[in-house]
Amino acid sequence: MDNGAATKPAAGARTSAAGAGAPAVPAGGAVGPSSRGLMVVGPGAAFGTALLHRFAAEGFRLGVISRSAETVSRVTGEFAAADHPVAGAVADVTDQAAFTAAAGRVAAEIGGLTVLVYNAKLSIRGTAFSVRAESMNQTLAVNVTGALTAVQIAAPLLAERPGATILLTVAGPRSEPAAGRFALAVGKAGAAAMGEAMAPLLAAQGVRLRTVVLDGRVGTVGPLRPEEVADHFWQAFAAPGGTAFRLAPGPRRAGARGAAQLPLEA
Repeated sequence: MDNGAATKPAAGARTSAAGAGAPAVPAGGAVGPSSRGLMVVGPGAAFGTALLHRFAAEGFRLGVISRSAETVSRVTGEFAAADHPVAGAVADVTDQAAFTAAAGRVAAEIGGLTVLVYNAKLSIRGTAFSVRAESMNQTLAVNVTGALTAVQIAAPLLAERPGATILLTVAGPRSEPAAGRFALAVGKAGAAAMGEAMAPLLAAQGVRLRTVVLDGRVGTVGPLRPEEVADHFWQAFAAPGGTAFRLAPGPRRAGARGAAQLPLEA
């Protein structure tokens, strides 16, 4: 799935895809900051606010959709305190009518949609031999079908917008999912495959679809730090080309304990 993939180790310094000190210009030409809107579906606790702060620093207007009213309240409250309002809506991606209405409201409130980040997930514990079919279907409804719904709804909102981009959060390949998250690992693989299949159709409408592969658990102590992940999403948007952008932990110190895990809790 790595055709055109950009892979880099995590780093603490923030860089620009257009070069140090130069603003990145997305494909499709320069865009006025006031005309650019970011909508994050599923702003998770691990790096959701860091991602929003990163795009806000580039002049984006911000919106979030979550099935959790508590999450929406937490995010909008934090940014209101920083005098950078966030448009928020509560909706479940498995309820297509409700999600369609929510996406339309948020896109209108932020002045139009330029970037959609699909970061929603459902994780149900179970190994390949213990997970129930019902649990697998519930997981796929969010991780794959929900992503499909979001892309279908966002596509007409993004059409003809300079730099229009969809970013799908996925995980790297694994043979044994950590902590028995078999269903989630399958769902993330399905989302990556779906994105690869849809990308050419979206490109014909002037919309770029890119997968963001996080190859490590996200947390304040790493191996992937929230700010590093947020900057990686920005690079995935700002890069002039590429379809998959992988972020992996940097080289580990000799004698360090533990092994990096994929972002199953991100």
